[in-house]
Amino acid sequence: MKNQGTWRGKSQPASIQIQSVLYKNEPEALVQALDNIANAVRVDRAWDHAVSDVTVCYGDASPNPIFTQPEIEALQKKYSDFFTLTYTFFNQNSGTAAGHNRMAKTCTAEYLQIMNPDVVVCPHLFALMLEPFSVPELRAGMTEARQTPVEHHKEYDPQTGVTSWAATALAMIPYAVFQEVGGFDEKTFFMYCDDVDFSWMVREAGYQIIYVPSAIAFHAKRLSPKGGWVPTPAEVYYSAEAALLMCHKWSAPGLLNTILNTYLDTPEDAPQYKAAQEYLKRKREKRLPEPRDPQHKVAQFVDMGYGPSRFKL
Repeated sequence: MKNQGTWRGKSQPASIQIQSVLYKNEPEALVQALDNIANAVRVDRAWDHAVSDVTVCYGDASPNPIFTQPEIEALQKKYSDFFTLTYTFFNQNSGTAAGHNRMAKTCTAEYLQIMNPDVVVCPHLFALMLEPFSVPELRAGMTEARQTPVEHHKEYDPQTGVTSWAATALAMIPYAVFQEVGGFDEKTFFMYCDDVDFSWMVREAGYQIIYVPSAIAFHAKRLSPKGGWVPTPAEVYYSAEAALLMCHKWSAPGLLNTILNTYLDTPEDAPQYKAAQEYLKRKREKRLPEPRDPQHKVAQFVDMGYGPSRFKL
């Protein structure tokens, strides 16, 4: 007799394409992530019965391939009982938005699971992330897992999970919704805030973003002795650039000017100053997107964040 599990969604299991953009990742860390995906498939088959076919797509944006062809073939053989593994070397640093769009073009699954390559998933991940899509009144367009050890502090409804946006460190999207909104805005965002922007486009299309705190994902981060995230200079730069682009695209000119002036007051070799100069260059060259949502029916800029916080920091 099969276990009934926790899956209370549709009677037919769903097909899923899991995709990650790689950049200079350690092969050992990627194998650990694949091991955990295989374990989640194993648990789902034994208990939840939420998924059918699973494909894992790796798009490598590194300067040189992380894996050789024989190594990929060995990994494909190792995991063949659990999922199909594909590996594409992009031969360019595509960034996350363009990388995910490229992999999604060949998707034949019902759902996309966007995740960082250094994320380790919990055993019942698939059933937990899929369940909100089976509740018609939620009109879920995207679900998000809870990250640890650094959890996003944005506010969410404790009953429904409805929240302002989803981080694509680990998020699930119906492929039909992904196509409806046109995928990630790769012309505007290289990395960082491409997920916030995508979430707001999903909400603009009439869907809701659902946070699933029971779906836990360990996301490797460099932490300070006090437990805070320690970003690299590149992460600081792209976060700063994305903040300016978000304010422009989602019609927050006052906040845009405040952030821009703050960045221009930093030293010329600071990542924030360089991000400000790049924004001004795009503006001069008319390479900025058309502003949208002027009445902020979707966009939420709260205390320098993209939605209310459930903590007072």
